[in-house]
Amino acid sequence: MRKAFSLALLLLAPAFAQAQSPITSWDNLKQLQPGQKTEVVDSHLRKLKGKFVSLTEDAISLQERKEQRSVARGEVMRVSVRDTSHRKRNMLLGAAIAGGAALTIGLLANAPARNEGTGCDGCVAGFAAAAAGGGAALGSITGFRTIYRANK
Repeated sequence: MRKAFSLALLLLAPAFAQAQSPITSWDNLKQLQPGQKTEVVDSHLRKLKGKFVSLTEDAISLQERKEQRSVARGEVMRVSVRDTSHRKRNMLLGAAIAGGAALTIGLLANAPARNEGTGCDGCVAGFAAAAAGGGAALGSITGFRTIYRANK
């Protein structure tokens, strides 16, 4: 059982290891496209979410619902963009990893009872299917990718 748990952790480690280094150049914001979904966090930790409008050396502007708002460069703590990466791939990976780990753990936990004729293979399959569904749900979540972080 201990080996199965260690193997599951080893397989899940890459998913948790995506660390980001601080990005402190204002020039990184030049990659933004008008209309791109953007999130700005100011020095008061208020989040402004909207579509990118423009960038100057002094400020960044977003369209938030019907109102255009600007945040001065000195007030910007972080700028992130909606990550439009591989949702289908992430869902499949999440389902495969979570389902496989649950199946492995379930089979190992069920083995002693199965040897005595009282095992529940259907329970193991249900547990694995539920875990696969949860993994797919987690994989479907899109987030924001940080492209600028103030050097404070």
